[in-house]
Amino acid sequence: MKGHGTGAVMGKSDFLSIAKASLLGAVIAASVAGLAHAADMPAKSPPKKPAPPPPFFFVNDNAVSFTWYPNSTDPGVSGNSNIVPGGVAGMRNSFYRAQGSFDHFDVWEYGTNLIHLEVNQYGKADPILGEPGAVGSREFFGFTRSTLGFNELSHSKAFDTFLTNDVGFEYGFTAGVQNNYLAEQTTQYLVGLNFDLKVPKALGTWLIGILARKEFTHNQFNACGPAGFGDAQSPAAGLGSGTCFGGSTFSGDRDFGWDWNIEMFNSIPLAPTFGEWADPIRFINILDVRGPKGTGISTANCNAVGFGGSCTAPNPFAMGSSAFTNNETKTEVFEDARLSFDTSKIFWSKPGIWDTYVGYRYWYNKFGTNHNAPLFAAVAPGTSIESTAYVGMTYHFK
Repeated sequence: MKGHGTGAVMGKSDFLSIAKASLLGAVIAASVAGLAHAADMPAKSPPKKPAPPPPFFFVNDNAVSFTWYPNSTDPGVSGNSNIVPGGVAGMRNSFYRAQGSFDHFDVWEYGTNLIHLEVNQYGKADPILGEPGAVGSREFFGFTRSTLGFNELSHSKAFDTFLTNDVGFEYGFTAGVQNNYLAEQTTQYLVGLNFDLKVPKALGTWLIGILARKEFTHNQFNACGPAGFGDAQSPAAGLGSGTCFGGSTFSGDRDFGWDWNIEMFNSIPLAPTFGEWADPIRFINILDVRGPKGTGISTANCNAVGFGGSCTAPNPFAMGSSAFTNNETKTEVFEDARLSFDTSKIFWSKPGIWDTYVGYRYWYNKFGTNHNAPLFAAVAPGTSIESTAYVGMTYHFK
């Protein structure tokens, strides 16, 4: 029998011999003990229950958050847009953003999954469709990130090195819509490698992803397609002819080139550095650097929106410059740093349920816009760079 170390296979006669010997032993034991002592004999142990199977998710965290950003921007939206159509050229603009979000994070046998969904309500200085007096625009946005660890897939420690704990395949999807003056719709796909860096325990967790990204969007900047139920013209242009200056049409759909992305995440506990009093506090930082992705506008469409059918001629849709000048994208930098407090542990000694946080967000060339282009430097100055503190809280479902 396997696992008993006998070195031989037992036959039917062997089982019968053991059974008879066991039965004889039981009879002898019963006669010696006597019926009077039968009640004193220990009860037969119930059969041992098999161990429950391990859960599919080793970690399964679901949480809702609310965050308040008092100084957000929307690239290209000038100041006084809530009062004057198109705002006042040369006036910077900022407004609040109230964000509600849901996050799911899990760890399973071969990797991790993150799902983030959010809704953003913007202040009236960024009105719906750019219409003065309307309420602030609203945005729905979400993304996923998943990893497949090479150690887990290979059932080895081949990628546990002096530099990394693990290396994995990372992929994700991003989508969002906003009903501001651009009526944006964004879709992105990402794929690449994720590195779990080996750092001292006091430095917590450090992850870095090196990814390629493909983006498709629609927005009304430069759009001049056939009129539908509403005015299909660019709200920024305010025209209603239904066609571009070159006599053609441009729907506003944009197909950007592949770009590179570096995504870094680190979560550092403060207790190892500052002592036990700082145990409920963590420093969390997210840094994303994204390369230029072109204009997303084909030469044919660029010619269509150019004054006189030229991509390099002055273009009223591009605020007095060429079609490429305002649409050409640049390297984008996004950093979000926060101090997160495990508030439920501080007040009720129940860790991991309720977090509060205070942080700072810096967004350079927001959405890849060029902050030096005429639209973002002269017409709506400073709107492609967002710099804001913020506060918020998270509740984890337990």
